[in-house]
Amino acid sequence: MKTLLRLPLPVLLLALAQSAFAVDVSTKLGFETKYVTYGTKYSEETWVPMLDVSQGDYYAGIWGYLPVQPKKSFEGEWDIFAGRTLKMNKVVSFDVGATVYRYPRTDVDDTTLEGFFWVNLAAPLSPKLKLYYDFTVNNWIGEIMISHPFKFNKTTSLVLEGHGGFRRPEYHEAWYYGTVKADVVYAFSEKTTLAAGLRSTNNTDHAAVGHAVENWFGITLSHSW
Repeated sequence: MKTLLRLPLPVLLLALAQSAFAVDVSTKLGFETKYVTYGTKYSEETWVPMLDVSQGDYYAGIWGYLPVQPKKSFEGEWDIFAGRTLKMNKVVSFDVGATVYRYPRTDVDDTTLEGFFWVNLAAPLSPKLKLYYDFTVNNWIGEIMISHPFKFNKTTSLVLEGHGGFRRPEYHEAWYYGTVKADVVYAFSEKTTLAAGLRSTNNTDHAAVGHAVENWFGITLSHSW
């Protein structure tokens, strides 16, 4: 007990949560030279803290996107989500859940609610079909995602990832986007990894978010408790 009392409060809370509820906890801290999601750029340099908790097929978490230099158009974002993975067989599984988006100091739609449904396939390139609907702003997002790791040795690998999809807001015509990522992942241990790499995206939306290729760099330190 004396050892526990000497631990920092966040570490102590994680230790108590694991022992009391038998949950898996993972934390991440990332930095992106641009914050781009679903083909849309929102800010320049951005910190990305993440906390994920899971127990069996259920999971929940909170992710933040905190720009180094906030602007009126985007001062930051917190995503609070929960979901469940439903396994149909060895090849097909589904994810269903919801995310609450919080935009601090935003006057219009500072909180929105989005539902999500994924189809996951245990097949080459690990394809995922993702569908999102935001009930607050009436926005649809559909995406196909593929990924593949190339292992160099026991500690280092290259992970390639591709995303393609569409966005369809209520008062705007649909547009399409594509994103590719390449990360070098180094494992310090079974629980701690560091990933760093390049990203690139483009979209067909000329009016709302601009039409241009965006290239940027990202790095993420991950630890499982």
